[in-house]
Amino acid sequence: MADSKNQSSPILVIFCALGLLAFLLLVIYPNYRSMREYDRQISALNGEIALRQALAPIYKKLVEKARIAPSTKLKLPEKTVLDMKNTGRMAQIFQNIANTAGLTLESVIPDAQTFDKGNGLLMVEVVFRGEFLNVQPLINTIAEQSFVDRIHTIHVRCADENKWIKLTVSLLHR
Repeated sequence: MADSKNQSSPILVIFCALGLLAFLLLVIYPNYRSMREYDRQISALNGEIALRQALAPIYKKLVEKARIAPSTKLKLPEKTVLDMKNTGRMAQIFQNIANTAGLTLESVIPDAQTFDKGNGLLMVEVVFRGEFLNVQPLINTIAEQSFVDRIHTIHVRCADENKWIKLTVSLLHR
């Protein structure tokens, strides 16, 4: 009896050691690897935060410089509001603009959501057909209009069969 007890004791120690090793490999090591990955991500984020904090004053100065008043030498039209009477004629207004640039007006689509906001701006998507070379005169003519706040986006497609210029323009509106 004593011999079987002595023989099972080393086997029991080996099984315990293998169980402990399996526990280390299956539970502790993956957690250790994920903790190292989290530490690496945290240090990268801390570096990003430090960089942004260092650049924040420079960014603020650049924003302040960009907000300088426009030159008095630039010819800017007096801004007027597009009233309800002229809103119904919006297609005719943009057709006249298209004619001056040698383009044809395809569509004028006002954005109803911006109309309802009551902030005095109406976003309009305008699509013109014609050559890309006429974009600059078109943009100049639109910018000269007194009721135009700004041109937000310009999309140009110059495919052989499908040439168009799509603009998103904000209009001063009441």
